[in-house]
Amino acid sequence: EIDTIIFSTIALIGVIDASLKMWGQTDLKKLVAYGTIQEMNLIYLVFCYGDTYAIIGGILFCFMHAILSSLMFFLVDCVQKRYHSRSVVEISGIIHFTPNLGITILLMCIFYAGLPGTLKFMSEFYIFNNFFEISIISCFLLIFIANVFGLIGFSKNWFNVVFGMTNYSKILPMDLTKKEIFILYGCFFYLFK
Repeated sequence: EIDTIIFSTIALIGVIDASLKMWGQTDLKKLVAYGTIQEMNLIYLVFCYGDTYAIIGGILFCFMHAILSSLMFFLVDCVQKRYHSRSVVEISGIIHFTPNLGITILLMCIFYAGLPGTLKFMSEFYIFNNFFEISIISCFLLIFIANVFGLIGFSKNWFNVVFGMTNYSKILPMDLTKKEIFILYGCFFYLFK
């Protein structure tokens, strides 16, 4: 009982810390890594306190996390190959030069947000329903920190990369190849419930 309280407190601090650090990130790979850390701490909390439905939601969340994290890191790699940088400060206006990549990044942000009808929404519904039965205050705290505060920090940086004003004077980068589109949209297929 005491170990569970200690480790769940550490996991809650991990969710808060990762959500706060997403606001100030300038490196896209670190941004995705903090999003992953936030989700993994949430999964740990589910397995500490969850009942049967929350465990089912946690397993679905693990499956969703594996696909979404792979997708996000692959998108960072696609951006780095084309722009030779991962810095939010150096890259802006992706949608003007590589529209397929920009639209794919926006779709990734939508899936990360947990749009209704996606696997993340369904798994979070199971998870937060269980947390609501355990403690209303901690449930609202987790929802606010993970799904509002962290999501805004995560999406803000990606939106700056996609829609920012650009002064890119180098050779225009190539858009997504057919192979990359097949990989990315194949991952999107698995993220629907």
